[in-house]
Amino acid sequence: MKAAEGIRVDEVSMAYGSSKILDGVSLSIGKGSVITMVGPNGCGKTTLLKIINNLLKPDRGRVFVEGREVNSMPAHRLARIMGYVPQGHKISFPFKVRDVVITGRMPYIPAFSSPKREDLEKTEQALVLTGISGLADQSYTQISGGERQLVMIARAMAQQPSVLLLDEPTSYLDFKNQILTLKMIKEISRSRKVTVIMTLHDPNHALMFSDEVVLLRKLNGSRAGNVIAFGPPHEAITPKNIQAAYGVEVEIAEVKGRKLLLPL
Repeated sequence: MKAAEGIRVDEVSMAYGSSKILDGVSLSIGKGSVITMVGPNGCGKTTLLKIINNLLKPDRGRVFVEGREVNSMPAHRLARIMGYVPQGHKISFPFKVRDVVITGRMPYIPAFSSPKREDLEKTEQALVLTGISGLADQSYTQISGGERQLVMIARAMAQQPSVLLLDEPTSYLDFKNQILTLKMIKEISRSRKVTVIMTLHDPNHALMFSDEVVLLRKLNGSRAGNVIAFGPPHEAITPKNIQAAYGVEVEIAEVKGRKLLLPL
């Protein structure tokens, strides 16, 4: 595997107790692309994201990034490659936003050392990139849930990652800010050549903002394999595939050249 190939997920399976969540998932993800995982609750989206980031060990299978298996890499080395924004993040102390973002520089700061000028500069750049420079001196605990989500994205970008993993990045955001955030994520991928892997609830957002879509279904006793489709959005998100994943009938309408899912 060459570094330019980005990430490879090779036959990954995972169970929690007797409940199998992932079954033989294999993906090849190109560098600098935006990949969106969609599917019903319990289909394994978050679990797969954590396995890619080496936060969970699969029962079977392997994950490679930049040609190396993730579970063979030191944590600080992996943190320089992958930035991760989970669904839930709680900080109870009233740190300033800038202080939260600078913690993304920890993989570059030796133990018992203070941030250097480069760390401060990268922090400011991440604040500008995510459009939250105006919040830099505010308390993290006093800003809105949507603003906190942007702070976590800025924190991840301060790591200078080549891969950005986002678990439901539009959570807590109103409709306008969902769209603005997804546009920002796509622009980050394009301008910084960052590979983005994110989970979303709304297949229409996946249609609009993805280079490729992974459509997953929830396993049950009679099914083997999670991945229903993996490919360009218009090929992966079809009425037949949505029915197989969600059990919902839909039709696809085209509005000003864009395709939208409409439930029947």
